[in-house]
Amino acid sequence: MLATWLVLIWSRTFIGMANECGTTVFEILGKCALTVFLTFVWGCGLYAWDDETGFFYKEDESASEEQADYEDEEPDTAESLFMQLFERENCHRKLVHSSGLRNSLCVVLTLTVICLLSFALSGWTDWLDLFSDSTYMQIGRFYINKKYVYDVLAVIIFPLWTTFIIRKMKESEFTASTVFSGIMQILGLTLIGFLLYMERSNIWLIEMAVLNVITMILAVRGYAWKNIRKKGNAVALFIMYALFWIALISIFYHSGQSVADFMGFTDTTQATSYFTNVHKIAENASLIGQSSTLLNDSYVISFMKYSHYLIPSVLFYAGWLPTILLMLVEVIFIVALAGVLVQAREHDGRDIMLDIIWIGFLIRVVTGFLYSFGVPVPILLPFAGITGIITDSICMGVLLMGYVNKKWNIWCESWEEDFLEDLELEDDEYEEDDE
Repeated sequence: MLATWLVLIWSRTFIGMANECGTTVFEILGKCALTVFLTFVWGCGLYAWDDETGFFYKEDESASEEQADYEDEEPDTAESLFMQLFERENCHRKLVHSSGLRNSLCVVLTLTVICLLSFALSGWTDWLDLFSDSTYMQIGRFYINKKYVYDVLAVIIFPLWTTFIIRKMKESEFTASTVFSGIMQILGLTLIGFLLYMERSNIWLIEMAVLNVITMILAVRGYAWKNIRKKGNAVALFIMYALFWIALISIFYHSGQSVADFMGFTDTTQATSYFTNVHKIAENASLIGQSSTLLNDSYVISFMKYSHYLIPSVLFYAGWLPTILLMLVEVIFIVALAGVLVQAREHDGRDIMLDIIWIGFLIRVVTGFLYSFGVPVPILLPFAGITGIITDSICMGVLLMGYVNKKWNIWCESWEEDFLEDLELEDDEYEEDDE
């Protein structure tokens, strides 16, 4: 994984220097290394979080399976659903009490109030404006680039928070109040994410919708599926959540709109120039080295200047064979990430976040390939953009932190077992000496 990561960083550096983007030899590598290091520092706090909050902890899977089997063996009665929920609410109120879910609800409500204040105050004051600008969020005198928040929100915060909510719903035995609270919280988080990026191009919202729906499916499948007696209700909720996202995104569709327009190509001239030049580069690129046809095309030369498109640039400067090798490196990178993910996963609430990080990289690679050859899905390959270098490094740092944490736990358990064995051997030796 690290080897393919360095190859991708070198490719991005080469393209930046060749296209006169002002990139120095170690600039990209320095940004990525510093971001991964800072992510490690933050990740130490994430993985050492005090479990009194109940945010991260390893579940007793055997007990969970026994409880699920017991619930499956319970005979169905003719009572109405309302009566069953009413009895559970009153007979087991103390057992299903969840302070964590209530605290989460308070935080979501607080964020909702802040969003409402932003809408109310954006018209006549500048100190709180989260939604009106497509690039920045303003909080007081601070301007935060939304691009830096996007991946963190979609593949880290939302998966962690959603998994926490679903686990607390499970611990509360899916009573009516906790299910309602959990659904409202997840919808609230979804709506906040939509409002933050509704001014961006629609492809951002489409990608977020895909990641959020997959997050819901994985979280419910991993932590609640065995305890849900009526699976059809859970499937219906998945469908309703997907339809909720479709309804939000469909707001931006209008009659006569093309696919490129809906995806967010607001500048038609720029979009046409991109597709035309990308197709021209792919058709005229040589097997190895630069093509004389492309070198004599002033439009292609102008298009390449200051651009950071990975595959079109490699095609232009090096030809088809290096491009195929680079695409193979991207595939190996995804496979290596999957291997690290398998070794890093623990059933402790962070596994869904790690899964979504890998899925996010997979989506970036697949759609990046398509976009590089002229398909109107404007999502760049990993480590290819300007802000993507930082956000992709954060995601990779979190995944690497999960791997290191898992290996550390295995080493500590092995060391503890060896230490206990040594103590037992010493006790046996003392007993023999006494005899």
